[in-house]
Amino acid sequence: MASETGLDHVGFVKGSVWGDYDNDGRLDLFLSRIGATNLLFHNDGPGDHGWSFSEVGERAGVTQPVKSFPTWFFDYDNDGWLDLVVATFAEFDGSALHQVAADYLGLPVDSERSKLFRNRGDGTFEDVSERAGFDRVLLAMGANFGDIDNDGWLDVYLGTGEPALGTLVPNVLLRNDEGRGFVDVTASAGMGNLQKGHGIAFGDVDNDGDQDVYAVMGGAYSGDVYQNILFENPSNAHWITLRLVGTESNRSGIGSRIKVVVRTTNGRTREIHRVVGTGGSFGSSSLQAEIGLGRAERIESIAVSWPASGRTDTVEGPPMDTVIRVTEGRAGFEVVTSPPVPLGHGHRGNEAHP
Repeated sequence: MASETGLDHVGFVKGSVWGDYDNDGRLDLFLSRIGATNLLFHNDGPGDHGWSFSEVGERAGVTQPVKSFPTWFFDYDNDGWLDLVVATFAEFDGSALHQVAADYLGLPVDSERSKLFRNRGDGTFEDVSERAGFDRVLLAMGANFGDIDNDGWLDVYLGTGEPALGTLVPNVLLRNDEGRGFVDVTASAGMGNLQKGHGIAFGDVDNDGDQDVYAVMGGAYSGDVYQNILFENPSNAHWITLRLVGTESNRSGIGSRIKVVVRTTNGRTREIHRVVGTGGSFGSSSLQAEIGLGRAERIESIAVSWPASGRTDTVEGPPMDTVIRVTEGRAGFEVVTSPPVPLGHGHRGNEAHP
């Protein structure tokens, strides 16, 4: 079937992700490959000979980097168009650690840098990696995104996964500066774990309204295995969590687009955009939509666009700091009782629970 649909490409694929990058209602496919250019398959939909895809990576401007690993679509600037992250795995010639260290010191490096591609909304992407502070030399493997401070802007946590015994490279937490770029807050957040992060997941584990982070260790030699780690988030900003129930669409509402309109404390309105899914290619985040509202004074509306039916259900004025259930095709919402669950004790900041 791959040959019939135009997806019969060969390569050392290390990450794959679906996303509707051109907002035409059909899911497109991006493949991250090591040792070859990356591929973007546009979903052309049904035709005379069945469903088909066209490879448009070069035309869209997203073929690099060549030594890439984890990848995902997300809307980092909240403009309603899915942007693209492609993180690197540095070099395989023994120079990886030297390259990472040089990058931390601000010295010249030969390695490829991770890429952040901003969606222009016309079928092409702009490489904003350097301008946005995303052009890091990394050994990224486990990686994902979520809203670490509940400000409504999606942040990024990158786990370093090189299995060699001598590899002690800190994970990296990049905070989204309101869509303008990313700031490294790893040290201040207490999340620079030095072990082999092969999977990263964001989710509100303790039901307190903010996203905690779970890092899974893997790939290490038996004498170098370390514990998985759960970072408890102490954020106290406003939030809302949506549990979607599909009727015509899939039960969990995967692929649904959510637009939250809030009134901020300065009297302005603001849009927050999300797509329901599990996140990046190396981790599986919560399927409920855990949305930070930042300095919101109230929620004006929430619109949910469902993937199968194509319908949009709009909820007016739900309360903040609440879990609600929205069902496809049903008016209104239900408030869900979801009491907080204490996780125990760790160090302050982002509390760690090995």
